[in-house]
Amino acid sequence: MKKEDQHKAGIRLKDADEFLESARNNLEQDRFKASLDHSVDSTIAANDAFTIHFIGEVASKDHFEAVKLHKIAGTKISENKASNLSSLLEERHRKTYRSVSVTSNLANECLKKAERFVDWVRNKISPL
Repeated sequence: MKKEDQHKAGIRLKDADEFLESARNNLEQDRFKASLDHSVDSTIAANDAFTIHFIGEVASKDHFEAVKLHKIAGTKISENKASNLSSLLEERHRKTYRSVSVTSNLANECLKKAERFVDWVRNKISPL
């Protein structure tokens, strides 16, 4: 875990939006693996914004730590989306780190999940 100043939550949320836009563009250009990867990157950035906002920390080791911190931050509002976060991280591990293809449907599904996650975070931490 790494301490972060709360103002950095806004920076990470902007990063999430940038990755979402890239994921959309990649999907439109039939770059499905890149779209999936950037969808997950947007989720990671949004999760960083969420944990920074509520507990002033981000994961520094791995994705397991990110999920753990998400759950801790979620206790501040009695709500979390850890299963959504884990699901996207697992999909990335299964597809983008291996020599397998990604379908248009899967890339689109991951993009929609990422958009919902980012929107959820935005609603929970706004106004910054």
